[in-house]
Amino acid sequence: MFKDMAFYIFGTPLDPFFQMFVFEPILITIIALIVAIFTKKAWTMAVVIIVLNLIDNAIDVNFLYGAEGIGAVLFHNVTFFFTNFFSMFYEFLLSFIIAATPFMHRKFGIA
Repeated sequence: MFKDMAFYIFGTPLDPFFQMFVFEPILITIIALIVAIFTKKAWTMAVVIIVLNLIDNAIDVNFLYGAEGIGAVLFHNVTFFFTNFFSMFYEFLLSFIIAATPFMHRKFGIA
């Protein structure tokens, strides 16, 4: 999902490191913060980050391994999710640091 989005924005595929550690964490952090602003709860950011990564993994795995059967799709979906732990860590860290600022508490009431 995010690989296709980066391709449509920049016109060429991104470097995998730039894709995984710069583009996706910034984009997912912005989406998670928007959800937290609307719900006024910080824990919803964690749910949004996990769900968006699961959706992204499912789309990538179905595209790459869809012809191999449901077992391969389930196996690779789990392995892709675990390979994204480092980037998810940065997404969690960035979103919760931004949400913990006094400005976000005062302006948007995120608890």
